[in-house]
Amino acid sequence: MAKLKILVADSHEVVRLGIIFILKRSENFEVVDEATTCSEVLKKTNIYNPDVIIMDSRLNDGSAITACRTLKEKHPETRIIVLISPADEDSIFEAISAGAEGLLPKQIKSEELTRAIRMVCEGKSMLDPSITSKVIDRVKNNFSNPERKDILLNPQERRILALIAEGKTNKEIAQVLMLSNNTIKNYVSGILSKLNFNNRAEAAAYAVRNNLMKQPRAVNDGRN
Repeated sequence: MAKLKILVADSHEVVRLGIIFILKRSENFEVVDEATTCSEVLKKTNIYNPDVIIMDSRLNDGSAITACRTLKEKHPETRIIVLISPADEDSIFEAISAGAEGLLPKQIKSEELTRAIRMVCEGKSMLDPSITSKVIDRVKNNFSNPERKDILLNPQERRILALIAEGKTNKEIAQVLMLSNNTIKNYVSGILSKLNFNNRAEAAAYAVRNNLMKQPRAVNDGRN
């Protein structure tokens, strides 16, 4: 049986080398390369076309979730396992939305990691119990409070929604978040679509009604 080709991406050298050490103990896995940034992951995936990518949710040059979306568009056959903190609920839902097949805590045991690799290669999804409980709790909360549509939004979208509620234009929001006007326009369209609103006024009213006005400002997310 051919070995499964695996690309390992983590900005922390000790963690990255530890994962590689675990994988090299198995005759079924071949570590084709390693990476520390999203750009390296994209470049090396194009070169090696790995069966599985194991990557931390945050790499040196940004969120691996963004890279995950690009990878699933260009390499839909590649399985992606994201190492993530169970406490980071927003990243958990973003990773699921981005198409990751596996979500595991960063403190994963070696046998659980190898089992997860086999599962995703069989076409199954793998969510660690500590992460599954977060997903279930959030979904249950959504059903118990159907008015809270903002569960569908990622942190940046919530910030933009709050700024819309403050009456700011796209240009003003772009200045606050240091993003381009086109980027903000795309964000706003996505927010209206996710929340099933027809216009900014409906979105603003929703934000005010649900006390979403106070959201922490974000740094540039690289979408300029």
